[in-house]
Amino acid sequence: MHDHRPGGTPGGARLEPMALEVRHPTADTPEECGARRQERVLRIERNACVAAVSDDDSADRFLARLLGDGGPDRTGTSGATGATGTSEGTGAAEGAGAVSVAVYGVDPRTDPEAVRRLVGVVPEGMPLPEAPVHDALVAAARQRGLPAETAAERATDLTDALDLRAVERTPVAELTPGQRSRAALGCALLHVPKLLLLSRPLDDVDSVSEKILCRVLGRYTASTGTVVFSTRSREVARRVTDRLVTVRGGEIRCDCLPATR
Repeated sequence: MHDHRPGGTPGGARLEPMALEVRHPTADTPEECGARRQERVLRIERNACVAAVSDDDSADRFLARLLGDGGPDRTGTSGATGATGTSEGTGAAEGAGAVSVAVYGVDPRTDPEAVRRLVGVVPEGMPLPEAPVHDALVAAARQRGLPAETAAERATDLTDALDLRAVERTPVAELTPGQRSRAALGCALLHVPKLLLLSRPLDDVDSVSEKILCRVLGRYTASTGTVVFSTRSREVARRVTDRLVTVRGGEIRCDCLPATR
C-alpha cells in the first residue's frame, strides 16, 4: 500500500487527519513475508476523488464493510449510519480480519453519531423512498433530521444541481438508471457530508447523466469533501478520479494512476 499522508507542516504542527483511514490485518504470501500477519492501511486524503475498482462485486462489498450492514438508511434513503469499524455484515467473510475505520479522525465505534453526520452514502442497489423524486429527496432529508423547511430547500437546490427538475414529479420507480443514480446522489448530499461513499454511481448510466454526476462530484471535491465510489470500469475510474484502488478477494491494492480527463 502507498501512504499518501502529506508531510509535516513547518514548526512541527500536527497533521490533519485523513478523510478516510482503513486498517485491517492481512497475511502476506510466504514468498513475500513468510506468511507473517501484517496490517494493511488505506489512507485517503481530503478533497480527493477515489475509485474502488473490481471486476465483480468485491468493491461494493468493500464499501459495505465500511458502512455496516443494516441501520435505518439501508432501507432506502440518504445513506447508511456511517462506517461501523467492524467486518460484520455484508462482505464480512471477505478479507483477512476485522476492519478499523476512521473518518476525519473520528472512530465510529466510539462516536457513531458524529460519523453519521460526516458521511453520505449511496448503498448498493441505490434504494430510494417510493415517491416522486422531489418528495423522495425531502423524505430522505427529514430522515436525516433536517427541519421541514431546510429539507424542502435543499431538495429543490439538488433537483436543480442534478438536472432533475423535468422529472421531479416522476416516481423513482420510473426513472432511468442515470436519473436514479442522480437522485440517489442527491439523497446522499442533503445533509452536506464531508465524505461520500457511493456504490457504482457511474456504471451503466447514459452519457448525459455521467456528465452531470461528474460535474457535481467535481464541485463537491473542490469545495466540500472527499468521494470514494465503486465501479467495475477502469475506463471510468481513470477518466474521473484522482486515484484508483483495486479490490481483489478482500485485499485492497492502491495504484496511484493519473486521471485521463
